Amino acid sequence: MARVRCLRHLLVLLIFSLGGLAHALSLHRDGDDLYASGTIVLGDELALQAAHESAPVRRLILVNSPGGALVTSLRIARWLEGLRITTVAWGPCMSACSLIFMAGEQRQFAHDAGGRPSVIGIHGPYNSRTGKFSDASAPIMLDYYKHRMGSKFDAEVIGRAIYKMTDPSGFLVVPDDATAKAADRAPRHCPSAQASADECTVYHHKSAQSLGIVTRAESVRLAALPPAIDPRAQARPDAATATTLAQRQP
Repeated sequence: MARVRCLRHLLVLLIFSLGGLAHALSLHRDGDDLYASGTIVLGDELALQAAHESAPVRRLILVNSPGGALVTSLRIARWLEGLRITTVAWGPCMSACSLIFMAGEQRQFAHDAGGRPSVIGIHGPYNSRTGKFSDASAPIMLDYYKHRMGSKFDAEVIGRAIYKMTDPSGFLVVPDDATAKAADRAPRHCPSAQASADECTVYHHKSAQSLGIVTRAESVRLAALPPAIDPRAQARPDAATATTLAQRQP
């Protein structure tokens, strides 16, 4: 029961983090760090490029992103590869956000004193209008993860994440095991938020580093989020969504 309560607490924190996201990436500059928070939409690649052209970016810190437009995210990711910058995931970096994260030459999680959970969420592509799985885009995503993970690419784990979904709420969730509680460190895949514990797969001997998702095992400590992009200031808790997500965890 204690583990169930802990998992529910983690997922409620995720929902509070995601509740106030805008409809496009919000950008905030702090020296050579660029913070990007929110949903990825068409045109965000231009905003990121303009920010870098104004002054080179050393670290791209991805804050609480549920993902967004696949084509835009792949454009951003391929552009970022040429910059050889560090990407940091602070809070949940889900769906298409994970593609941008994977573009970093160096990749790591971040945390703060508040203990907000940081996770990478990987799943297959869905058409936002029809809600149907996109067969044409799935191999493109799989190839990109394979390209960036290199020799650590696990075809079974990542292939399951991309293809073994019953609806868009299915995810491979990979936590920051440097800061997560022992019971919550293992990556896990559930084909749907409605899946039972028996339908989920827990990878007890895998981690973000062993899967090639992060290149640095240590989690970087960051200060408070810039107020201009801090989604907690306008968080809108969604109890129904929190309950659904909690149900998908073993």
